[in-house]
Amino acid sequence: LYYGCGEIKLSLADFKKGCDSDSNDRNCQLMKAVCLHSLGQLSQACAEYTSLLKVDPGHQCYYQRELALYLHKHLDAEVWTLNPDVDLDPYFKEAYCKRHATNHPRLCNYRPQRPLSAKISDVALIDKSNLEAINQLVELSRRFGQLIQLRTPGFLSNLRQHRMCGLCIVHLAQQARAFWRQSPIAAKKEGGKGKGGKGKDESGADTLFFDPKGSSKENGKPHDFGWRDFMDICVKWRQVSEPNDPVFWIDLLAPEAFAEGFGLQTPMVTGQMNVIRYYPYFRRSLEVVKKLIADSGACNVHDQRFMLPRTKLEALQEAKSCQDMWDVMQQGFYVETPCHSIARPGKIMAGTRITLLQKQPDGFDFTIRTPGTPPRWIEMDQEMSHVWRLLTMEARRKPAPDLDKFTELALTFYFYWVNFGPLSRGTAACGYIAFFALMLSIGYEVQASPPEGSQVDWPAILTPRPSEFVEEVKEWIHPNRKETDLLDQAPNVAANINTIRLMIEALNSK
Repeated sequence: LYYGCGEIKLSLADFKKGCDSDSNDRNCQLMKAVCLHSLGQLSQACAEYTSLLKVDPGHQCYYQRELALYLHKHLDAEVWTLNPDVDLDPYFKEAYCKRHATNHPRLCNYRPQRPLSAKISDVALIDKSNLEAINQLVELSRRFGQLIQLRTPGFLSNLRQHRMCGLCIVHLAQQARAFWRQSPIAAKKEGGKGKGGKGKDESGADTLFFDPKGSSKENGKPHDFGWRDFMDICVKWRQVSEPNDPVFWIDLLAPEAFAEGFGLQTPMVTGQMNVIRYYPYFRRSLEVVKKLIADSGACNVHDQRFMLPRTKLEALQEAKSCQDMWDVMQQGFYVETPCHSIARPGKIMAGTRITLLQKQPDGFDFTIRTPGTPPRWIEMDQEMSHVWRLLTMEARRKPAPDLDKFTELALTFYFYWVNFGPLSRGTAACGYIAFFALMLSIGYEVQASPPEGSQVDWPAILTPRPSEFVEEVKEWIHPNRKETDLLDQAPNVAANINTIRLMIEALNSK
């Protein structure tokens, strides 16, 4: 529970006691290693992982040990020049995401990370940084951290993720503002690269800390700063903050996995259990399914489309449960939600798949599945790029951006991001952080979490048009927008927390 609440040091103390009590308890030893990994005690974490692997050579901690070795080697590299998604082997990342056996055939050519270097020290275990600018940023993070907390059953309040959220919002906002403030001519001339190094000063710089070598786009080839570079910042924070989650860009996994369609799956019902986090959206999802079946049919497990006989349409509309739906459909099926394009008006893209399958004994899997295929990736990238251009134009509007228009565009960015689902984990949280950061980048903070019992990504996924989604959520967002000069006062995150070591130190702070 301590670990789930982000109290890593308290959690470590408990797992150490567990290991002392029973040295053969592998679960305790694994979580002890994960805590050490999270705190930046990478040498000790690797020793614990290695100890587990000696007893069980196929233990899944193999993947975490490889990540710890990679992080240790790059603890002092400048974050904007580094990208784990590009550096790590795509087959390794796929195997980690899918929890493959460590001797899986796709890992046959994998080259393990080099051993620890004695020249690189672990992260200092301190409650407060020696750098005042970092302490100021940590304190500032408390202002935004709670925004990521969902007030719905099943979601623990995680202090470490709150810290990550707060720091990342400020980091993203500062970098977006630096990009907005580049003149279009200057940005084109510089290739969107930014200057690197220190900003205008360490309190509120307008320097764009960007190097294509640290980008996940096009394997670091030269390109302008864009939506993906913006989101890379958030992805790196998410990766560092939680070593227990495999968070990677899907298009940079093994090419075979990407071509097959790496699928993200979120269950509302699994077997005979209603999933406490997501079941609240069961009824809304079921209504979407019923409408889509009545309008255009469904696809069976072999991807063959079929239409429901007219004689069953009334029973379909009366269905209220998975069993009711099965009685009507008589087979496993899925429907694909529509996602309307604004980059190409009139174009309707594939949103997400809502799937019903029978699960023995006497149960069902009712899930949403988002396939990450190359054709869909191209379409969604076009939408994200289009919205980013619109955001850039609005942010650069003189004398100031139109607040309602910019808010609508920031929510549209979120809408396409969660429908896209480009990450193996953490898509919704990263998108939510990005929305708050975009608003802060033009001098407005939104101090509001979703209403109690609601989540933001589900309405976006279940709504066909971004304009409809905006209408739904603006009721609680618009009243909570407040003008702020916070970015003028805050230290620059990219200048002061510029290495993984410092990122972990900031996350570890009390």
